[in-house]
Amino acid sequence: MKVEFDVDEAWTLMSFVVAQLLEETKLPDEDRARIRRWRSEKMRPTDETMKTLARKMNEDLAHALEVKRRSHIRKPDWR
Repeated sequence: MKVEFDVDEAWTLMSFVVAQLLEETKLPDEDRARIRRWRSEKMRPTDETMKTLARKMNEDLAHALEVKRRSHIRKPDWR
């Protein structure tokens, strides 16, 4: 099975995680503003940093799926 995020999907996921972080943690307003500024200035879907994040997410996901696939192969069926 191959699962791969495009840059827009990776941006959506990153934005969701950042929004949850801002919503569920007790951060000073100054830090919240810094995080929002970072997201809007440095992590635009067209920027190279976002393309790098999407590539790394895809590499990590592929690795995790491969490890899971290999662990299923090694498990005996009788358990």
